[in-house]
Amino acid sequence: MKLSKNLTRLGLAAATAVGLVVTVAGSASANTILGVGQGAGACPTNYVCLWSENGFVGNTGPSYKFGSLASDQNIGDLGKLEKDGAFWKGMQDITSSVLNNTGSHICFYEHNDYGGAEFKVGPHEQWPSLPSWINDKISSFKYC
Repeated sequence: MKLSKNLTRLGLAAATAVGLVVTVAGSASANTILGVGQGAGACPTNYVCLWSENGFVGNTGPSYKFGSLASDQNIGDLGKLEKDGAFWKGMQDITSSVLNNTGSHICFYEHNDYGGAEFKVGPHEQWPSLPSWINDKISSFKYC
């Protein structure tokens, strides 16, 4: 019993060190990691990653929104995601670089619930700097 508690604590500490993982109810394998880290290499395999700045960099300070995000699921409203604490409040309309580390196409949208202008990114495609027409305008994305 004591070993089990210690392993659980160790697992929770590791998850905290990497970033906050949000699991969506009803899907045991769907995860979103808030604060995935800096650089293209920080994007986990089979995830879609977004950063608030060009070059796969995210701001991380008390006055900034999300610095970065990784997800293996569709997200219909990036503004609803929050990290518990004072640092991050949402990632709506602040994405400047994306990396698709999946084998599928990903469609990024200007509005919530997959509406407005669409920006399609191919499998394993990287955009260190988004085109001006979609930069800081992404509100949702899905596999397409």
